[in-house]
Amino acid sequence: MTQLTNRADSITLVKMFKHIQIPASFSLIEKGKVFLLLKEEYKNLLLAQGIDDLKTFLEKNRRTAHYLKGRIPHPSIPFENGKRLVLRQYSHGGLFRAITGSLYFVGARSFRELALTEEIRSCGIPTILSVGAIHHRLFFPFYRAYFISLEVPRAMDLTRYFGGINAHPSREEISSKRKTIRSTGLLIRQFHQAGFFHRDLQLKNILVAGDQVLLIDFDRSYRKSILSANVRMKNLLRLNRSVEKWRRLGLSITRTDRWRFFLAYAGDDKKIKERMRKTLRTYSLRSLFYRFSWTLEKILGSRGRGVEGIGETNGSKAVDSARCQEAITRKKLSLSPKSS
Repeated sequence: MTQLTNRADSITLVKMFKHIQIPASFSLIEKGKVFLLLKEEYKNLLLAQGIDDLKTFLEKNRRTAHYLKGRIPHPSIPFENGKRLVLRQYSHGGLFRAITGSLYFVGARSFRELALTEEIRSCGIPTILSVGAIHHRLFFPFYRAYFISLEVPRAMDLTRYFGGINAHPSREEISSKRKTIRSTGLLIRQFHQAGFFHRDLQLKNILVAGDQVLLIDFDRSYRKSILSANVRMKNLLRLNRSVEKWRRLGLSITRTDRWRFFLAYAGDDKKIKERMRKTLRTYSLRSLFYRFSWTLEKILGSRGRGVEGIGETNGSKAVDSARCQEAITRKKLSLSPKSS
């Protein structure tokens, strides 16, 4: 094993991980074709458990792991002091998923995301706690990438949160929903005001844990000194497309819910409010393209699989079953004609 520090670090990074700023609290380690970026606090324990050999690591923890939903199910593994590690493997989405799978060409996506996630946390924006990232070279120039974080206890993404609200909600549920929608709007405004752009801003990348709302999954996201109004609207429309997609699947999100979010996001900024109104007026025609894309992706998309390059996980079938059950449940949801 080689631990890269200071001068050795900079030489290696220039060659392989160019332009990536390694966070101060992380160490870069090389073990053969596997490069690991691990948080100092957990580094020794993770290495002792064999995190550099993922196939063996997952097999050793197979009986105690459960799986979180994603393009590929994410194993959640018991760690120290009651904590759990979540291992997320990067995989392509959209129409090319069946072709490219989890193989990536050049770059270092997990290292870039970890660096950006730490930068986001340093700005006081609620997100997950990064533990590490793995870059596994295969044959030049292809690699696989993994992101390690601590699981947020009792967290659910917004699709599950809205899916759990009754068709005829109680006053308490309505109040809780409105509070969550407002908190989401304020969170994304804080995110944008800090100069961050989320490349995949959608309902499944926003978590609710008790009274807290968190943003996750910053792959290919970036930061600028200032985000223009055009860029902010582009990001908000990405979220709106996600809402529309899930609403068409039966998720109970009303037009009033969306306006509550936009009003929370805009705050007292009249220019942003007017810009949002104009943007939403022109959105209807463009949404026809995305509806076609969703249908095509549904036809061509592959089923959820285990962690690729490691072996089929026992949890993948359970996740597929859960997805089917949730889809049935969503179809049964009756949208109330009244906004709540």
